[in-house]
Amino acid sequence: NASGGQWSTVVGEFGSLAVKSSGSSSSAPSRQNSTNDRDTMKIFNHSSLIGSNVSNLPGGSIVIDTDSVVVWTIDAIRVIRDQLYRARSGTAELPFVEHWPREMRFFRGEESFEHDSDLPLWASVDGRGKVSITNLQQMAAEVEALLVDIETHLEQQRIRRLDRLRPPSRLRRNWYLIAFGLPSGAWMVYSLLRTHGGIDLMKMVYGKCRNIYREHIKDPMTSIYRELFTETGRINVADHKARIDAIESLKRMIRTWLDEYFPNMPEKEKISRAEAMDISLIETKFEESIKNIFEMNSIVRMGLIEMQFIKKEMLSAMVSMDELMGSNEMNMQVAAMTPALFLLMTLRRFFQVLFYALFKFGKSKEEIHAQFRQTMLDIERLLLMRDSPPGPPPSLSWGSKRDSHHDAPTKNISQTLSAEDLGMLLLHIHECRSILWQSRRRFRSVEIRNVAEDLAELSGERGPVSVSQQLMIISRMSRTYPFLKVVSSGIPFENLIPGG
Repeated sequence: NASGGQWSTVVGEFGSLAVKSSGSSSSAPSRQNSTNDRDTMKIFNHSSLIGSNVSNLPGGSIVIDTDSVVVWTIDAIRVIRDQLYRARSGTAELPFVEHWPREMRFFRGEESFEHDSDLPLWASVDGRGKVSITNLQQMAAEVEALLVDIETHLEQQRIRRLDRLRPPSRLRRNWYLIAFGLPSGAWMVYSLLRTHGGIDLMKMVYGKCRNIYREHIKDPMTSIYRELFTETGRINVADHKARIDAIESLKRMIRTWLDEYFPNMPEKEKISRAEAMDISLIETKFEESIKNIFEMNSIVRMGLIEMQFIKKEMLSAMVSMDELMGSNEMNMQVAAMTPALFLLMTLRRFFQVLFYALFKFGKSKEEIHAQFRQTMLDIERLLLMRDSPPGPPPSLSWGSKRDSHHDAPTKNISQTLSAEDLGMLLLHIHECRSILWQSRRRFRSVEIRNVAEDLAELSGERGPVSVSQQLMIISRMSRTYPFLKVVSSGIPFENLIPGG
């Protein structure tokens, strides 16, 4: 039944609000049956005394009919219960159903012999036909329960109606992506797995990712940390102690050789040549001794001294290279991390495009701020056009019969918005608030609190404001919040602030 389901068979399609006369309640069903061909069972017979409880006699004061107020109260509770049953399609019981005999007969099939009338248990009728409330606490408890039930039902009804306005899901809106992307992805996976299988592919991908992580992220970060925050510092490639030992050994070898081959040389010169590791005399002697094969022992000795000199030079070169690498260690480690950083930025950009542009999972921070700025621009345009507009131009003097004072220019004074303009302003403010709260992750907590207060002032929630005051509020917001500032290059102003 489209008019209320099962409950329409109890209270009628349009309520079956039978009028109860002062004499008897049996006339209402007869009139209802005469006007409708359908037999409808009615739970409530509503009184005709509604609205007659207060009257103003001519020349007299207001008279209150207490008996009619009691009847009207009972009838009002009946109507409320009737409408709640309609909203529920008559399928569930309301609170305190045991107070109403006809509801007990309908829902539980129980007959009440104590109350044959239509009155609730907390009301009664005396022998003179006067209706009175016998248990005020029961009536108050029932009214309180009905109020709670009304609030619950209104909330459910609001949710049910808003669900009809909810847009389709993302899968239904992006069906074309699934229709083309799913077969393409399946074909790509099949092409990669049909040759070697998924295990080999996973091993290869895992190995590549592991090498990139170790070479471009882990090792450079470990080296930088060791150099900056540990006592050992970086690990040297060359052995500095071996170089010092080679130098000392070379000095002793040169000094011993000079003592044997040049005994008459001054001691000071011997020490100077040994400290300077000068092997010029050894080279000269080596050239002379190479001509005589009988001086083989001397040749071997001088050759060993020269080999020690070469070893010292090689160790010195390695130490120099080590020092050069140490001075540029951080630069090289940062350079080693550059490919990984570039790869991460590329992946981040790819997923941003995938989520924001294709799947519509949200908007980036720049897009949210640009949308907020566009809404504020619309507000400013509206206010500028309503800020003390000039009056109409004066009419031409010739051919006009109007007085000159009618054509006086209107004085520009600050004014408030009309009802239509105020409604448009509130729509823009609602849009700004929706952006602010739905995308609150894109704003800082201080910005959310201050912008919400500014929007409240702009809408007049903190007191009446004129158009000029509203323009001053917008000007203050543009000066205060970085995301409302954009330089000429199109880069948001907050990106130019360090730490913004």
